[in-house]
Amino acid sequence: MRLTFMAGAVAAASLTAFVPATAAAQPGGVSESCNIDVNQPKELAILSLSYQQAKAAQNPEQRKKLLTTMSKELDTKPERFSKNVPGYQYMLSEVLKMWALEPGMSQTPVRSSLGFVANPTETIDLVVAIDAAYKAIVAASPACEADVKAQRQNELWLALTQSALSASNAGQLDSAEYYAKRSMMMSDGPYAHYVLGNVANQKNDKKAAMMHWGHVIERAGSDTVYRELKNGSLYYLALTQLEQAAGLQGGEQIDMARKAAESFKALIAAQPDGPEVPNHYNNWAEALTLAKDTLNMSQVYADMLANPDAQSDISLAVGGVVATRANKAEDALKLFEASVKKNPNSRDGLRNLAASYYGKDRFKDMWAPSVKLTSLDPNNYDAWMMFAYASQGLSRGAKLPAEKKAWSDSLVKYQTFADNLPVKVEVAGFTRGAEQATLTLALEQVAAAGSYTVTAEFLDEAGAVVATATAETGALKKGDRKNVEIKGVGQKIYAYRYKPIK
Repeated sequence: MRLTFMAGAVAAASLTAFVPATAAAQPGGVSESCNIDVNQPKELAILSLSYQQAKAAQNPEQRKKLLTTMSKELDTKPERFSKNVPGYQYMLSEVLKMWALEPGMSQTPVRSSLGFVANPTETIDLVVAIDAAYKAIVAASPACEADVKAQRQNELWLALTQSALSASNAGQLDSAEYYAKRSMMMSDGPYAHYVLGNVANQKNDKKAAMMHWGHVIERAGSDTVYRELKNGSLYYLALTQLEQAAGLQGGEQIDMARKAAESFKALIAAQPDGPEVPNHYNNWAEALTLAKDTLNMSQVYADMLANPDAQSDISLAVGGVVATRANKAEDALKLFEASVKKNPNSRDGLRNLAASYYGKDRFKDMWAPSVKLTSLDPNNYDAWMMFAYASQGLSRGAKLPAEKKAWSDSLVKYQTFADNLPVKVEVAGFTRGAEQATLTLALEQVAAAGSYTVTAEFLDEAGAVVATATAETGALKKGDRKNVEIKGVGQKIYAYRYKPIK
């Protein structure tokens, strides 16, 4: 999965810095309840002026010189600042942050290289030290907790997060994990967990991946800035939960499957118009099946029955299949009828509708959808057999001998036609996008031999031809099976039909 970073997510919080109420010239702003004074004692006030000079410095050497002096001053007799712990820790956090953002600076430099005088030969982890300074501010001034939380989403957090995302996109999993965890030390937000979820998933640690995707969802909340990130995490979480449930047994399977069902339900609610919604409905039903909760299967298609006009023809057809699996024949029939009403050229909808009529002994009603079905899918054995099944049912119900014979003859006619198709075709796949669609047909050679040009027409919602395309089968011997893929280029392709293969 490729991860993207929305810079707008930190627009409101980036570089927010504390400022004393008495010194408006200082950087940033805080809430009324959080009062951090960097003017007391006088040594801190002098440092705050040096801080402003360092921030404004264009020359790297000048900036480093100022930072070195500030580090030395902060580390020399720190007890001088004991009466203003929040101000001292704030200034220390800012100096450490500027050091961490210096180009080429190691995140664990030797202390003396930054100007610190205590323990000069030891290394200092800048991110750990900044985190400690923020925690010290809150410990000394609990009213500043919210402001510190906002302050943590600073330039360093941004840089670490971007490094984590870049490494993840490049497949550098160890680096991605390293930077994500460093980012979390600054601010435990959605992005780092998204990266860690990706890393864990690629390392096949599904439990950890699901945990991190759950954290993304929780931390994103209702913030629209994180909508795409949250929905992506919900998608991966739902699929992984369903995948894991399929491999479990007993109570563990039921528990995981229930979680998957809830995730797919939430995903549909979050993206009701998304192109993957029909698949989400199907997966929701599969999760309920694994959870042995078929009594609630009607939840999957309840909104479809209540408001079919708000659903796509594909979703309605999926809902019909779900209802069929739940032994809700009446519901299935209504959904298939709604699907075909919305898209009269829906091959799957027509086939399922005809089959549903057969299941309800409505044999005469099978005729109209079967006629349309065979015009779209003329080499499909089962499509032609719909006429045979309807004829058989009508023959059984006929009272007059002549009528019974007529329907019996019709049964033989259509069964013979289906059996004598030179090539049998199954629709192996149909995907439609904004600019093109792809039809995949699975061919089985029934006659002795043949070579065919398969022509497909791609239709818009009204049934007009948007594009026409062909595919060559090459030479086929009896019993050969081959898939052909036909691509149609055009906008708003809704359905398809192919010409009879003779």
